[in-house]
Amino acid sequence: MIKKFLAAVIAAVCAVTFTACADKGNEWNTSTEQSDSQIVLPVKEKGIMDDSVKNFWQTDTMIDETVIFVAETDDYGNVISTPKAKLLYEPLEIISVKQYFHQDNAGETVTYRDGKDYVYEGGYIKAAGRSVKNPITEKTVFETRVPYGTDRQMSGEDAFPNISRNESIPSTDAGLYLPFTESFQIVQMQLSVTYRHAAEWGATTPAYFGESALERSVAKLKNEEKTELFVFGDSISTGANSSSVLNISPYLKTWPELVADNLASYYGAEVTLANRSVGGWTSENAVRGGSGWMHGVQITQPGISGLFKGELAGYSPDIVIIGFGMNDATLGVSPDDFCNNIMTMINTVRSANADCDIILLGTMLANPKALNQSKNQAQFNGYLKNVAALYDGVAVVDVGAMHADILAKGKNFTEISANNVNHPNDFMARVYAMNILSAFIK
Repeated sequence: MIKKFLAAVIAAVCAVTFTACADKGNEWNTSTEQSDSQIVLPVKEKGIMDDSVKNFWQTDTMIDETVIFVAETDDYGNVISTPKAKLLYEPLEIISVKQYFHQDNAGETVTYRDGKDYVYEGGYIKAAGRSVKNPITEKTVFETRVPYGTDRQMSGEDAFPNISRNESIPSTDAGLYLPFTESFQIVQMQLSVTYRHAAEWGATTPAYFGESALERSVAKLKNEEKTELFVFGDSISTGANSSSVLNISPYLKTWPELVADNLASYYGAEVTLANRSVGGWTSENAVRGGSGWMHGVQITQPGISGLFKGELAGYSPDIVIIGFGMNDATLGVSPDDFCNNIMTMINTVRSANADCDIILLGTMLANPKALNQSKNQAQFNGYLKNVAALYDGVAVVDVGAMHADILAKGKNFTEISANNVNHPNDFMARVYAMNILSAFIK
């Protein structure tokens, strides 16, 4: 009764407003070995964090920002501009431009050369090459060593490279359908740029909760005590579509693994990760259970209460990360039901450990051009803040706020997504990890 009343209050405060599916020398020295339920991560030298998850907004070096070079075309499909991409910062020096994986590269990472393969000018990194006429199609193309797409391919007017045209993701542009895949075809067109810069981020940054909502778990980590981390969410929280899940270079770990691994290495504590996230789930599934996807395999799993009464009976997590909202917004779960469901999850894990700290994870945004998927995800992230205000030891980490800023700074959604709809690529998975780690590390 109290829970229903509180949820009604939250819904009154909150303005009423396609389901997320589910070179082998790793640059980040990560492993893909894991079990379905638990991962025990090795304790490393204290105070160490992977470069891949150091906050990009606090350093002068951006590591592996992903871009797609795009050329403009005329009404007939002729390329009329040099393929180019925009970086988040104005670079002082471009250190490297790499393509970690492409199906035609025989497993090798390709490194492109400044002045030979690309140049930086006019605020863009541009492909080096020349315009030529294709003798077969008689259309003008840009001859370059750097892979690129066209504006027509990005919009769905023409087929995206190596992706068959389909009608599964309608665009907000009438009559068009967005390129979409749960495999590697979009990722392989993304180049990773590392560069130095002198600019300020000047946008959203995450808060540190180690002296407030996460005080208990941070104290435990500082004392180097064994810490149990439980992650429960939708496909984004399963790690879809990190390169380790796609089984392609650079084999970056999923964001939950990155979080657990770097908490362990920074604090010198043993951190054990249990991830029971399911692709395609809403917060209603989280409570009631049902079928969904985990790394391409369809599974059936009970809801939160069933898990803690059954398979996880006796399990006592110290940190819980709850990550729902993407599918709730897309599928029209009501704000009242969403808040009730989140509160049920909080109350259930607190029944297993009354002192566990909880992060409510604000989802990244869906592709704004995806007609049926991009709904009011940002508003659902706002509801989480109202729920958290009702509890002690509950923090909100809103990745969607930073995601919105990244898009506002000129990044194309296709550059920072693996499926072009609602799944992060490696760069955005690292942004997830950075935001969450910032809540624990000052």
